[in-house]
Amino acid sequence: MELKSRRKFSKEFRLDVVNMLKTGNKKVTELSTELGIAESVIYRWYKKNHGNTKEEEKLSGQEKELRELRARLADITEERDILKKAVSIFSKQGNLK
Repeated sequence: MELKSRRKFSKEFRLDVVNMLKTGNKKVTELSTELGIAESVIYRWYKKNHGNTKEEEKLSGQEKELRELRARLADITEERDILKKAVSIFSKQGNLK
């Protein structure tokens, strides 16, 4: 059995196909037949490029900020713990003298 190699399409090509759908000049079935691309692939391109609402985009921005803040908190917590250990070590050395 021969495996088909996966074709790669440029971003510009995918956007052109999505724009053809958006303008309503062609239907997915027509584009699929003309271009030799599976309908599911075209639907996926469309969803990826035009499926997000503004609320979803805003939410993803908030999620990104939350991830950044959590990473920063983890760094600061680690720094604090290191400083606590250093204070503990130096205070023990001071008692020995």
